[in-house]
Amino acid sequence: MTSDQPQRPRLPATCGVAFKEWAGICDALVAGRQSLIVRKGGIAEGPRGFAPEHDTFWLYPTHVHQAEQGLKGAPAEPATPSTGPPDTVELRALVVVDSLAFVAREETLAALNDLHAWSEETINRRFHYRKPGLWVLGVRVYRLRPDPHRLAVTAEQAGCKTWVSLDPPLATAGSEPVLDEGEFARRRERLGAALG
Repeated sequence: MTSDQPQRPRLPATCGVAFKEWAGICDALVAGRQSLIVRKGGIAEGPRGFAPEHDTFWLYPTHVHQAEQGLKGAPAEPATPSTGPPDTVELRALVVVDSLAFVAREETLAALNDLHAWSEETINRRFHYRKPGLWVLGVRVYRLRPDPHRLAVTAEQAGCKTWVSLDPPLATAGSEPVLDEGEFARRRERLGAALG
């Protein structure tokens, strides 16, 4: 018997890489309000910009460069506060990349508008930074239960970079999909249609 439903990927036992993203976007991903990531690249990544080097990673929430006007409307509630010391970060979700596309045409951005929480200004600014284009990652998000991983923030994790190495890698046990199979399949289809 076959099904059009996406098959849930088998998660690795551990994951040793994290992806830095605005805390408000991490909240949207963990809450199931968003199923894509848009990336241009951090300053530390130099002229080559972002490279989609990993297909499984932890979400590493950050407030660097996040501004109220960077997200659509006023947030319904503030980004989930950390319950640990101020020099720690909480990793609450594991992400698996389901699809990957480079958007080179500005017209495509409008088709993505209802699929993410960034403001139009933020998306346009990212698209035009250095040279036109953006990476779009369709993702499946898994919330870690019952508690997040809490890490001490290190100097190596600081700065405007996308990828953060974690040593030792963190266990993925207890990670549950944010969206059920049917809703994830619908989101995947909508994203595919938007990217044309």
